[in-house]
Amino acid sequence: MRRSLGRYELTRELGRGGMGVVWAANDPDSGREVAVKLLAPRGRGTELTMLERRFLREARLTSRLDHPGIPAVHDHGSHEGELYLVMDLVPGRALDAVLESDGPLPVEQAADVARRTAEVLAYAHGQSVVHRDLKPSNLMITPDGEIKVLDFGVAAALEPQPGETRFTAANATPGTVVYMAPEQAVGKTVPVSDLYSLGCVLYELLTGSPPFTDGSPFMLYHQHANEPVPPLADRRSGVPDGLRTLVAALLEKKPEDRPASAAEVAALLTAWTPVLPGPRSATALAHPRLAEIAALRRSGRPARALEEYEELMAAPGVGRADLLAARAGAALCVGALGRTREALDELKSVLAEQRSLLGAGDPAVLDTRYEIAVLLVRTGERHAAVELLRRLVGDEERVLAADDIRSGRTGSLLERLRRMV
Repeated sequence: MRRSLGRYELTRELGRGGMGVVWAANDPDSGREVAVKLLAPRGRGTELTMLERRFLREARLTSRLDHPGIPAVHDHGSHEGELYLVMDLVPGRALDAVLESDGPLPVEQAADVARRTAEVLAYAHGQSVVHRDLKPSNLMITPDGEIKVLDFGVAAALEPQPGETRFTAANATPGTVVYMAPEQAVGKTVPVSDLYSLGCVLYELLTGSPPFTDGSPFMLYHQHANEPVPPLADRRSGVPDGLRTLVAALLEKKPEDRPASAAEVAALLTAWTPVLPGPRSATALAHPRLAEIAALRRSGRPARALEEYEELMAAPGVGRADLLAARAGAALCVGALGRTREALDELKSVLAEQRSLLGAGDPAVLDTRYEIAVLLVRTGERHAAVELLRRLVGDEERVLAADDIRSGRTGSLLERLRRMV
């Protein structure tokens, strides 16, 4: 049994897969325990080149991803002819082990896992990276309840960085067929291919098994591409109608029929996920210009307010929470100027980042959810608006003080919508 790789002292094997083997290791330079991933042993010559290129791409792609839901990459290289990648060692349980021991998850927990996964995907897609192998074994629940998305090892760059080349391999379909989108099986991966895989995962979290499980790889390809998804209601009762509709939308055969983005999916999933108070308030450290520009917007001057939001976003030294608040304000200006769909898409993107940064219970997150519901009403999507508002009512009661000016706004809007229906 090998015990070292350069300075890294390998202690125990954590798992094996198509890309190689992962070890826990001690890093004496940093004094921390890390995970070391080694390239699979040499096979046929042509396969070696493919694996090496894919492994090195993983190192380049993953090292530039900086998100709390993605294990950080600390080092990569070659030692005595063996390629390796050093990353955070994530404690906890993989979701496949959770499902095997505990069975299907409660609806709220399943939706929450899917929402936080969608937030990670929204970030990765924004960096032009598609995961391509989303499955329960690549989702880890840490002891404090966080979700980590593991193994971007078969990710592909949508738009390669300068100096990089797009990697494609003939007859190669990276991923796991049980969770693979129809278009991915024929080598046409797009960001919404990850959403199809997320739909398979969410279906399994709710029912205990993915939509299609039987047969050879070819038969599974055929089922994903051609056969109707077994109705979720037949496998589990009590799943809310709106959530079943969302799962069905994620599992549409054609990419263009699925939700437009991971950020949109994350926003929709907030209707069924629990909200706890966030770690800090965005307003506590708010940039002084935010309140001034918001007042200008509310006074009926959205075009001027939009210009000032854009100036603030371009200014140096503005914190991430304030940038997100400025983006949300700018989106509201865009909506007031008649570009409702553009505003809605931007708010959904902002929401995913706010929840990741501030926590689900931060008042800024509640504000963005409320404004998304308002815009959904404007676009005629009343059912989706009602689903979001129903959950938001209780969340605001738990988070907002009784004398907060925002208290009661969601209940009032929800009541007006019900009367309209």
